[in-house]
Amino acid sequence: MEKGEFEESKKFNLVDVLEYSSNEIAVKNIKVENNCVIQAFAFDYGKVQSFEKSPLLRFIYIIEGKAEVVINNNSTFMQKGDSILIPGHSTSSIEANLKFKMICTTIKNE
Repeated sequence: MEKGEFEESKKFNLVDVLEYSSNEIAVKNIKVENNCVIQAFAFDYGKVQSFEKSPLLRFIYIIEGKAEVVINNNSTFMQKGDSILIPGHSTSSIEANLKFKMICTTIKNE
């Protein structure tokens, strides 16, 4: 995994640089460190990303559009500006009922 596609101490706008790809989940690495990964995602309509009992904590922030986050079979509908913490050791998925963009910060527990 790349260390990151963005320069430190330089301003950037993820809404502008992260584009949707037809029938895909586009991802850009913002920062990759030993215990923390920050990534930006653009989900096309109908795409789903699932995690099975992952030990990692995830912080999700919706920067554009609307998403559905399912944690242990409980759905939360999110829109621009909303955030949620996905606890480690839970089953979860992030689903695009509409196109959306998000930031995901993944924290590894040591």
